[in-house]
Amino acid sequence: MIPVIKQALTQIKQNMNISLGGGSNVANLANALAVKPDLNLTICTPSELTRKHCESLGMTVTDTHEIKHLDLAFDGCDSLDTNLNALKSNGGIHLFEKINAELADKYIILAPLQRVTKLLNPEVPLTLEIVDAAKITVLQQIEKLNLKGSIRSANDIAGYVRTPLGNLLVDCYSSDWSNISEINSVISQQNGVIATSFFENLVTLGLTFDENGKVHEFRKED
Repeated sequence: MIPVIKQALTQIKQNMNISLGGGSNVANLANALAVKPDLNLTICTPSELTRKHCESLGMTVTDTHEIKHLDLAFDGCDSLDTNLNALKSNGGIHLFEKINAELADKYIILAPLQRVTKLLNPEVPLTLEIVDAAKITVLQQIEKLNLKGSIRSANDIAGYVRTPLGNLLVDCYSSDWSNISEINSVISQQNGVIATSFFENLVTLGLTFDENGKVHEFRKED
């Protein structure tokens, strides 16, 4: 078994409510859980891809709105700093991922060690979910903050990427993310911004792995 998945399994007890987010590492965790029906877990997910993967493994997936509390939520990330703040931008489902993180007693990130840096990686954008009507004013606000922003375009069709709620995604870039908390606070208050991909004070444990598979843990108290 992959060491980081083996380590993740030590967090899971019988009869828990668990959220499985997106990404290949979470998919590997789902594979491991599929052969442990005796754990009697209630599983939900913010990701349609993960839902389909779990169902292909014969697992029952419960809608998140039917669950009032989660014991654990597992997820991936695009960048994680040493204070356990994360950027979860590429998937564009950060609204639902953040809801599940807030429902959970523990929010656990599974990721390669190379994604952990002192400051968040500036090559990863701060992504906003916004309503159509606000795109002009939001882009103007992004420019005032000295960020480079663009509405995410679809690769397979002419047009913009749409979130599950039908909203737009705006990717914001900076030369560095040393002041991302302040930037995120300002942008979050902008009319028409639904959610951002900056996860601050939500991650409780980072389970990371190096190129040899060795697991490195990052805890909030560290």
